[in-house]
Amino acid sequence: MIHQFNGNVWRSRIFRTVLLVMFGGALNGCVESFDVKTETFEEALVVDATITNELKEQEIVLGRSFLLEEFDFVAEENAQVRIIDDAQNAFVFQETTPGRYLSTSPFSAQTGTNYQLLITTQNGREYASELTSLPPPDPMQNLYASRTNGDNGEEGIAIFVDFNAPESERYYRYEYEETYKIIAPRWTGSQVVFITPAQPEILPAYANEHICYNSNASEGIIIASTNGPAGGTLTRFRTRFIDREDYILSHRYSILVRQHVISKAAYSHFELLEKFSGQDNVLSQSQPGFFRGNMYSIANSDEKVLGYFDVSSLSEKRIFFDYADFFPGEPLPPYAATECDPFVAGFATFPTIADLLKDNLVRYYSTDPLTEDISVVLRGCADCTVFGDPEVPEFWID
Repeated sequence: MIHQFNGNVWRSRIFRTVLLVMFGGALNGCVESFDVKTETFEEALVVDATITNELKEQEIVLGRSFLLEEFDFVAEENAQVRIIDDAQNAFVFQETTPGRYLSTSPFSAQTGTNYQLLITTQNGREYASELTSLPPPDPMQNLYASRTNGDNGEEGIAIFVDFNAPESERYYRYEYEETYKIIAPRWTGSQVVFITPAQPEILPAYANEHICYNSNASEGIIIASTNGPAGGTLTRFRTRFIDREDYILSHRYSILVRQHVISKAAYSHFELLEKFSGQDNVLSQSQPGFFRGNMYSIANSDEKVLGYFDVSSLSEKRIFFDYADFFPGEPLPPYAATECDPFVAGFATFPTIADLLKDNLVRYYSTDPLTEDISVVLRGCADCTVFGDPEVPEFWID
């Protein structure tokens, strides 16, 4: 399945990071495993809302904080969501999937206009954002890939952005969606079926199991600013790094990078989230506590509301490249299925070859012409649909 950008609310970058920060840091650095339990719990509305100058159905994601030991998305359903502007124009949002709200008609944010997000939850509580305006647009100028080394010295491919901002102090946030081609290395064009448990027949294989595509959306916070010694210039800002051993580089790779021009206030908020979501240990002595964004409860100023309503100027670029463009003549990265050596499956031992094929665990590889032994491989080695979708994306260029 090709994952569409922002299609899964739990994978929403800001939403996920806000919740990690709320619980004291990322949960990926603990040396010893232990059972995490919530000592005290305070429920809070969580808002992930960005509208842009792109004419489209704008999206807002709403959820609730949850117990740390559950660590699962809790959608805020059946809310009334709208955005109003200076002229009291109202843009109404409708829930399409639990917690995900889309504007009922396309619209774009306009320069020089203030916007406010208003939310009424199903229990009647009302929330609002501070007035937020659209920063002047600043189109992305240069997106490119380069063979380089990562932070730990590993070799790979980095995706860089260069730009000269029209002003010395501009603020940016980046998102990306990467798409890559998957070629099943043990696909043979043939498959074996069984008329009886001991009577195999060789037939043409499914062609759509040979080449597939998969997409991943960015996670984490990627921000940059020109508020530094170089003034309005930023050179070789890295938005993505991929280790050369990562199989997603094996054939053809594409990345769409979205550049949001954001306000200084939004940048400061995301900068704090980035800082504390990168803590190595949930038990760190530097517990961040609660970060108030620009959302608040209308009736209760003491009620905590998590998240941020952002209005940004958006531009985007896409690039393609092949592994051979940067590593000509060099071995491909290891395949996603780590063990793809063929093995002989028997007719009598349990599970039999018929059982393995019926349970969709293996795929046919070859038959020995002398012994008639049938060799198979793990399904993912000959069937790319384990890792992707055979449908070619509309934007794809070979």
